[in-house]
Amino acid sequence: MKHFHFVENKYGRELLMDIGSYNDIPNYFFEPILHSTDFYEIIFFSNGNGFLELDNQKINIEDNTVVFISPFQNRKWYLDKNKINCHFLFFKDDFLSNFFLDKLFSFKLQYFYNKTKPLFIRISETQLQKYKEVFENIFIELREFKSDSEHIIRSLLYFTLIKLNRYYSETYQLSSETENNTISFMFKQLLQSEVRNNRTILFYSQKLGVSRITLNKCIKKQFGITCSEMIDQFVLFEIKSFLQYSKLNINEIADLLNFSEPNHLSRFFKQQTNMTLKEYRSNYQNGSYFI
Repeated sequence: MKHFHFVENKYGRELLMDIGSYNDIPNYFFEPILHSTDFYEIIFFSNGNGFLELDNQKINIEDNTVVFISPFQNRKWYLDKNKINCHFLFFKDDFLSNFFLDKLFSFKLQYFYNKTKPLFIRISETQLQKYKEVFENIFIELREFKSDSEHIIRSLLYFTLIKLNRYYSETYQLSSETENNTISFMFKQLLQSEVRNNRTILFYSQKLGVSRITLNKCIKKQFGITCSEMIDQFVLFEIKSFLQYSKLNINEIADLLNFSEPNHLSRFFKQQTNMTLKEYRSNYQNGSYFI
């Protein structure tokens, strides 16, 4: 699988974000070949066609579509590159989190690391034009870089991400809160790194230093689901990814996800999807996609 790294010194100095149109970044890898990156990507399509396969989702790329991609997400693009017009927004987590002294910032945004909701929104032409005006201000700072330009760029990026988070949350009926409920964001971060090894609420509550009751209340308030349901969502996501992008058999997948028996994995998957593991892999290979 191809993997792309962020170019930190593109502008002659270390800058952990980038922005541009398709004309500015013509070599962006819009290809139907499995690949990933080590940075966050938000792509604003003024004109689009075809679709994106992003982990467990199939996203139709239409006019005025905004797509959200987290680091290391698997994807394949199926587009006619002659018929698209888009703007890219790329950044590394440290560009914002170090400045705001908030290591959880990216986990507070509902459209990153979301395992169940669609990883896109449709916006109006008016909304898209407003974002383009922000992008133009960032372009100006990049072209005419001054000692305080990085602060302006960072503030404009922060503004864009928060505005998108509000609209995304409203679209999919989620909480847009980013300043409180730290426990829920820490839980989301832990799940991202630990879910293959640990699936019990007790493990996460002890890790976070709170009771299971408190953890459940925080998760329910922020994400609208229980702690157990969120763990199950992340586990299911991992299983689907293995079925789609690897040749591992059921025994091997069960071992990697710490299921004591392969039949426990099969039963869990059947309960969650009403499909067998074999049916899901077969349907994916035959061109079927599931959200």
